[in-house]
Amino acid sequence: MDTIDKEKAQANPSSVFDKPADVVATKELNSTEKTKVLQEWELDARLSDVATEEGMSKKKPAKPEGSVLRDVKKAQRKLGVEPIEAGGAPTKFTP
Repeated sequence: MDTIDKEKAQANPSSVFDKPADVVATKELNSTEKTKVLQEWELDARLSDVATEEGMSKKKPAKPEGSVLRDVKKAQRKLGVEPIEAGGAPTKFTP
């Protein structure tokens, strides 16, 4: 496996990892780096969900259970990471 580009992972997690659980599993990031990656992924997921709901995306509107946000929050819980507070990110859905 190639070495993880930590800056890229923190800026665009889905371009480095296939799923949020992969962030938890990697040994190439420390807990602080994993936290930053998952928080960025959470923000990206929330923004993507809002864009989809508002018709600003070519994707079909996702049901909450189809959102990657649920997987991000699950990965955060495994690490003991606090997710972004409900008022801290644009969203119409908080699992």
